[in-house]
Amino acid sequence: MFDLIIRQARTINEEVFDIGIQDGKITALAPTLQEQAKQELILAEGEFLSAGWIDDHVHCFEEMTLYYDYPDEIGVKQGVTTVIDAGTTGAENIHRFYDLAKEAKTNVFALVNISKWGIVEQDELADLSKVKKELVKEALQKFPDFIVGIKARMSKTVIGENGITPLKLAKAIQAENQPLPLMVHIGSAPPNLAEILAELEAGDVVTHCFNGKANGILDQTHQTIKPFVFAAYEKGLVFDIGHGTDSFNFDVAETAFANQL
Repeated sequence: MFDLIIRQARTINEEVFDIGIQDGKITALAPTLQEQAKQELILAEGEFLSAGWIDDHVHCFEEMTLYYDYPDEIGVKQGVTTVIDAGTTGAENIHRFYDLAKEAKTNVFALVNISKWGIVEQDELADLSKVKKELVKEALQKFPDFIVGIKARMSKTVIGENGITPLKLAKAIQAENQPLPLMVHIGSAPPNLAEILAELEAGDVVTHCFNGKANGILDQTHQTIKPFVFAAYEKGLVFDIGHGTDSFNFDVAETAFANQL
């Protein structure tokens, strides 16, 4: 006997089948399951079944004050079964985040911010003494199943007068702890977007790529993508939407899709 059978589950390509679930896992798929279940859910016409979604850019360490939410509020309650926190915490406080994440129903993973306290303040990379590569390495070794990458925010409100230096430090940390991806937040200059992309390699992630700022991916006409951006894309950089208030612009996104980015 199953714990649950979902009957008449329908995919977007109109396949219909029953799903048997036992101990929280799918254990049977068939056009019709003859077995019984403790509970049955029959989907009505027009209802569809989806696998759990993954959100690769959230901020869900609820003890922060700048950017935060609660994992299950943006996770399982929204049909999102897995989230990746995009560098809210650094090596000094990611242990607390790990403890809280284990309590969530949502699967929570994290990028570790190269600044040791993460986004406690908006300018976490204005003071480079907060970048401690040995602490990052210790965190990676302690939480190998939780930390899935490294994060550096490279916009003028974050880096202060440090220019491209924080990104160079992030790349050095990444090189010592391969294989881990590096996600880089882009925004207003400095540093210039061209400088940032020149430092990145295939597999690195550029997030907030559709922001509407002058330092973004579009040229001055706002009709064409800057050539060096296309070159970075062809090199293998991953461009991540990273929705946010000032970090996403529909016109930029539509232009990028029209230009086949």
